[in-house]
Amino acid sequence: MRETQALIERVRRVSADVLQIDLTVEPALMHLEPGQSLFVRPVDQADWQPYLREQWIPVDVTPGRVVVEGAPTRFYAPGDALSVLSPVGRAIPLRPKLLHLLLIAEDALPTPFMHLARKVIGGGVEVTLVLRGEARRYPLELLPPEIEVLHGEADWRWPEQVEMFTWADQVLVLAPSYAYMEVYGPIYATIAQLRQHNVPDDFVSGLFYYPMACGVGVCGACLVPARQRITACTDGPAIDLKQVRFP
Repeated sequence: MRETQALIERVRRVSADVLQIDLTVEPALMHLEPGQSLFVRPVDQADWQPYLREQWIPVDVTPGRVVVEGAPTRFYAPGDALSVLSPVGRAIPLRPKLLHLLLIAEDALPTPFMHLARKVIGGGVEVTLVLRGEARRYPLELLPPEIEVLHGEADWRWPEQVEMFTWADQVLVLAPSYAYMEVYGPIYATIAQLRQHNVPDDFVSGLFYYPMACGVGVCGACLVPARQRITACTDGPAIDLKQVRFP
């Protein structure tokens, strides 16, 4: 992880929940992979010099520009300069011969899926996105048109659920940090039962975005409950659910 600078080029409020910011960035940030994020803070603002940085999640990376997306936490304007530590985390591991990717978002906007979805669709992978609860508030016009979108019911059922768990070559699940265990645990248990407890490595992963202080795995603020020491900022955000200790 290294420090660079970025300049806010454009700010768009897409909905009440979603703000998109276009950043002009240095060439070093052109190598961001899906799953990796930015650790940012403003610079040259005498009235606000925060000690803690914010984690910003890219949804698109093009030459000289990175688009990030999230819920607005303060006012940002074109021309604002940012100090950027990157990359935070590692790329989401993709299984070999991936043809069908199943993405599930429960009560969390599917922003962390967008960079990955764009990349794999370009490679011919079929992507299905299941939205439930607050995830259904995400503006569908922001999704690549190739994504199949389904809506889950209150008991986490949707049409052909079992068939999709069987059909998918890889599954990624997203939930808010307060609900990781109660969402990821039952999904992993269902898949393990369908596969007779022979789940391949990295077949089903949960995305972990605990609030973090250092971004380099030292402070322990983003420790994942697992069989070995795993921090979301260095080993995540995608953690193989086979490694997680569920209650």
